[in-house]
Amino acid sequence: MKDAAMRTDELIAQLSESLEPVRRGSVAMLLMRAALLGVAGSILVMLTMIGLRHDLSTAMVSFGMWTKLIYTFAIAMFGFWLVERAGRPGTEMTHPLLLLILPLLAIALLSVLQMSAPQADMPKLVMGHSSRVCAPLVFLTALPTLAATFWALRKLAPTQLTLAGAGAGLFAGAAGAFVYSFHCTEGAAPFIAIWYTLGIAVTTAIGAALGPRLLRW
Repeated sequence: MKDAAMRTDELIAQLSESLEPVRRGSVAMLLMRAALLGVAGSILVMLTMIGLRHDLSTAMVSFGMWTKLIYTFAIAMFGFWLVERAGRPGTEMTHPLLLLILPLLAIALLSVLQMSAPQADMPKLVMGHSSRVCAPLVFLTALPTLAATFWALRKLAPTQLTLAGAGAGLFAGAAGAFVYSFHCTEGAAPFIAIWYTLGIAVTTAIGAALGPRLLRW
C-alpha cells in the first residue's frame, strides 16, 4: 500500500511538472476565432441561399436598418460574454443575463413609440410582409455560427452545460439575425422586437437543449 501511494504521488508530481499556465485571454481568443469562422459561414449562407436585399446602399442610411443592426449586435455581444464566461468553470454568469434586458427594453420602448404614433399601421408594423419566414431564416443563417461556437466550447471546460449551450445559441442567433438584416427589407421596431427576437430565442432554446448532449466532458 505504501509503495502504491508513493507511485501515485510520483505520477501526480510528474503530471504537475508538465502543466503549462493558460495564457490570459486564451479563452476569449479561441471563441473569437470560432465566432469569426461561424459568422463567415453565416454570411455565406445568407449570400448563397437568400441573397442581399436589392436596395442595400439606400437601406444603409435608413433608421430601420440601423435599428436591426444595433439591436442584434448588442444581443450578440451579451451572448459572446456569456459563452466566454461559461467556458471557464466556476465563473459567475449573472451579469450578462441581467444586462441582456437592456436591448430588449430598448426595442420594446421603440416599438411602443412607433405603434402609438398617429395613423400607425399596426398590422404592417407588426407583421410586415415576411413574418412567416423571418424567424426560420434567422435560425438558418445562425447555424454555422452555432456549430462553430459549440466546437469552441468543446475545447474548453464548461460545467453548466445547459447555460453554456443557451449562451452559444444566444450568440449564434443574434449573429445570424445581424447577418440576415442585410437581406431583410423590414425596418419597423415592432416587427424586429417580435420576429427577430423569436428567431434568436429559438436558436437559444436549441442551444440549451444541445448543451448537455454535446458539451459533456
